[in-house]
Amino acid sequence: MFVKEFNNLSASELNQQLAKVYKWQLNLNSLTEGSASQMLATMQNKLATIRKSSQVHHAERNPNYMEAVMVTKVLETWKNEMAHGRKIIAEKLQAIDEYCMTQLNERELTPTELKKREHFAKALKGKAGDFEKRYGKRGKDVMYATATKMAKNESVNLPPALTEGEIEQARVTMAARDLADTVQDIVTKISDMQNEQLPALVSAMKDEIGMDQANSFNDSTKQVLQGLLDAANNARDTLDNAARGVYSQPTMGEPSSDMAAAPDMNEPVGGEAPMPPRDEEPDLATADSAVGGPAELGRGKRA
Repeated sequence: MFVKEFNNLSASELNQQLAKVYKWQLNLNSLTEGSASQMLATMQNKLATIRKSSQVHHAERNPNYMEAVMVTKVLETWKNEMAHGRKIIAEKLQAIDEYCMTQLNERELTPTELKKREHFAKALKGKAGDFEKRYGKRGKDVMYATATKMAKNESVNLPPALTEGEIEQARVTMAARDLADTVQDIVTKISDMQNEQLPALVSAMKDEIGMDQANSFNDSTKQVLQGLLDAANNARDTLDNAARGVYSQPTMGEPSSDMAAAPDMNEPVGGEAPMPPRDEEPDLATADSAVGGPAELGRGKRA
């Protein structure tokens, strides 16, 4: 297969080509972003060494060079697919959040609409498991937002559903975000201490103890609080950035082990890891017709 044809293949397909030509393949199932980047750097160094040598004019006839090219392409494609997958999940999560926030925080419902919403919400509770299956942690919020739309007599257009693998990834991401949010709470508390509690305390000290002691306490305490605030801000930013990249690759099947070991590779290798299943998602059942007619809840978009 010519190099120019690589762009038309997925990482899994490229890995299969690697197995056909060189009798070994990467274990995509065990790859992480970090290990992929490390392996990619190793391959790129090998390519750079050959390109700088006298062999550069015959590189395409050099088996070691072409092997490194294929491995590099597999890794680059895999990383691009993972980045694209994270982007899709982030977009879905944002759409779910916007759907819930818009419906639950919009104009106040009239008394009649409030009664209708409770009526629809009770009807939809029987399908709560379907909502949680499609939207994970936000399933109940989506269900209640849907009841709100129905109470307003608006058409129901649900946000894109999450696959089972995406729900698990979203849960991990939410937990990572919770860490950043907890540190943000600490930042807020330190800021309150610095801007509200300390000035009031120093003012009281001036009246009860003396100006010099109050100023000395103010200077030393401000320095300590500022150090804490800077550290907390840095920690929050670090955790926030880490949370943005916490999505991992979709769950894949168990690899086989009938392939030969890869030559000179630092990471484990093995059989081909199959792509995630792409079975159709089940339809979300409609609302009970007894509460005012069926409301078609539709089918979520696939990634």
